[in-house]
Amino acid sequence: MITIRDHQTGDLFDPWDHLGGKRRQLLERSWASVFRDYLLEHLPVGELITRFSRQLGRPTKDLHMVLGALILQQLHDLTDAATVEAVAFNITWQYALDIRAESDAYLCERTLRNYRQWLIEKGLDQVLFRSLTDQLIKAVGTDTSKQRLDSTAIQSAMRGLTRLGIIVESISKFLRELRRFHPALHAQVDPDLVRKYVDREGNACFASTKPSESKRRLPEAATDLLALVTQLRGTTALELPSFLILDRVLSEQCEVKNDPEAGPQVRVKEPNEMPCGNVLSPADPDASYNAHRGVGFLVQIMETYSDVEDDPTGTAPPPPPDLITHVAVGPMNVHDGSSLEPALADTDARTIKPEVVLADSHYGSNENLEKAKHQGVDLVSPSMPPKGSKQEKLTLEDFELDEHGLVVRCPQGHVPITTSASADKLQVCFEEATCAACPFHKSCCASAVGRKESRYQYTYDRVRQRLRRLHNHSDEFKERYRWRSGIEGTMSRFKYQMRMASLRIRGRAAVSYASFLRALGLNIHRVAAYKAALE
Repeated sequence: MITIRDHQTGDLFDPWDHLGGKRRQLLERSWASVFRDYLLEHLPVGELITRFSRQLGRPTKDLHMVLGALILQQLHDLTDAATVEAVAFNITWQYALDIRAESDAYLCERTLRNYRQWLIEKGLDQVLFRSLTDQLIKAVGTDTSKQRLDSTAIQSAMRGLTRLGIIVESISKFLRELRRFHPALHAQVDPDLVRKYVDREGNACFASTKPSESKRRLPEAATDLLALVTQLRGTTALELPSFLILDRVLSEQCEVKNDPEAGPQVRVKEPNEMPCGNVLSPADPDASYNAHRGVGFLVQIMETYSDVEDDPTGTAPPPPPDLITHVAVGPMNVHDGSSLEPALADTDARTIKPEVVLADSHYGSNENLEKAKHQGVDLVSPSMPPKGSKQEKLTLEDFELDEHGLVVRCPQGHVPITTSASADKLQVCFEEATCAACPFHKSCCASAVGRKESRYQYTYDRVRQRLRRLHNHSDEFKERYRWRSGIEGTMSRFKYQMRMASLRIRGRAAVSYASFLRALGLNIHRVAAYKAALE
């Protein structure tokens, strides 16, 4: 049966009067007061009601208390056992959750796990973050017209594996799962495979393979992988998640060719033939790879900011805190630029869409600028450096252009002999003799290969990029863009204060759950600090 306490009606006698003035004051200045006053009564308990009957079954725990405990667990990065202990004995937790009855001061670990699984299955982690963050924004009056966007890499609790290790662990996981759910099919598997990959005893088992021998033994493991997948592909083993991983590893790591005489033959792919989104570990098949950031997941975060300087005298009241408004977890091999539109759509649906967004150059493509402008958002983002600038080559930014984008003069002051413009590109030509005598001849973008004159062609989009790059050096742009660096501090607190850099979980769903609730926890900490500064 459903149990929901009334957390709005006050008591005739204060249940926390026994704490005394000092301890009560500490509670009211802490995160517990923020959670109790602003969030507890707004928890979306109605989303869980459909799982229970109003007449039948044992009484549930107070749904406000259970949802609150799950949020506080992520806020403090506690294990299930530590969370149960905190609910039972921690006065701060009991004050935050408004636990008044003895029966509500206990929560078993299994109940905690069940509710957490329900939240993940129904996507309520996103609902909790969005609804409660919006409530905090209203409570403290945070201005959402100015926001900034960035991303950070998060790694789940998975072990790094070599290519041989990925195949070996995938086969081992599948054979163990097959033995558990389909013992009849497991009995048909070659006992030598079970010995090598599960028991890992005797000769030729991969557990004793030295790193220097890994490359040599990789084709042997690939052959075993192909034989296992071929044998069980048409059976009920297809229902096992580990078989899907096994089949995916085979397609990503190997190339299978059918020989009319010898049958299917397997070839191990070269590293440059493999995709970035390949399975890195059967323990976490959702994780992906990025050459710059490593392995794991990419978390997009957008937060509010204020461009008002701090009062040097310290007499003015503190401004409302910056709060995280948007969180999204995705694969590591997706470019940041594709995350701007979903962030704007999310905040627009909640009526907190910004008017100005600061972001780094990965978000600042011309296409994103047009999309943001179409939605009434001013995207302030520097353009990527021009190709060749790091090699000290001349680029379009070094030439003088007229208002139509045509070249008027080169960096050495030479005037072109002809300029032209078509529907999709522009062109400039210089005298070959003049260019040959120029000191920048080798680094110039104009070329005379197979022609009598030096020619340089560029697009209208390139002209717009040139204007942006020149504007990036202006004082106006630098003054607006300097506030973007503040989100780096948010990323640091998100990863280290909220302990996202040392997760104990695996899988995209679990990482998303932790990301949403710990971002909410960081917002709670910031509002608590703001309330303390007001006193």
